[in-house]
Amino acid sequence: MKRIDTPLGILCLDTFFLPEQLKAELRGLDLLCSVVNSTPVWSFELSSKKPFIVSNDNGPEILIDVFECIRKKLCEDDPHLKVYMSQRPICVLNDQDIIDNTPSTDSIVSLVLLGIAGWPSDLTPKTLAKKAKYAGKGVLVDISKLLESDHNQIETAMHLYRENFNHEALSVVAQLARRLYVCRFWSFEKIDEVLRPIMNEFDDQHIRNYLQKPDEETDKLFLGK
Repeated sequence: MKRIDTPLGILCLDTFFLPEQLKAELRGLDLLCSVVNSTPVWSFELSSKKPFIVSNDNGPEILIDVFECIRKKLCEDDPHLKVYMSQRPICVLNDQDIIDNTPSTDSIVSLVLLGIAGWPSDLTPKTLAKKAKYAGKGVLVDISKLLESDHNQIETAMHLYRENFNHEALSVVAQLARRLYVCRFWSFEKIDEVLRPIMNEFDDQHIRNYLQKPDEETDKLFLGK
């Protein structure tokens, strides 16, 4: 059995998985923790053997089994999220999971952001329609704009760049771009408009070097000039 130390505790995996996919899941987990900790709409429940994300808004309670989502994706190639509504399991599948082989943690971020946005009915999975109906009129966050967690990620990238960690800095920017596209449904044009001032701070040669060996092949779509 493989034991992996994470911000939410020890993740245990007992079957074969691809190291590159685990790396992507752990990168997504870092951002997931940042997003959940920055909003009153969600919180972590860490008192049980496995970590759960719990909804704190109106309507039926939502529980997300974080480690089981990761395990199913890594070990079974199953993109379905392990989610409960009012203690009952429900099926939640992001269509883009099938197309883009999205890490489960990215899909969880997408679901968490839907909750922060007030469960908009046109974006919320049908299996969560009851949650969308009864969520109420709490204070909503506009996910069409950069969130505090996004700005923190940009600051991290620029700090890495100032310390001459060029590849790592561009990897953080690319990670943000992928999440804006996959989790927030931003267009390429909008992502480019937001990231262009940031990318202008990077030396062209450093960008070319990164694009020769990107952490993810899709990074070329967002960072290529």
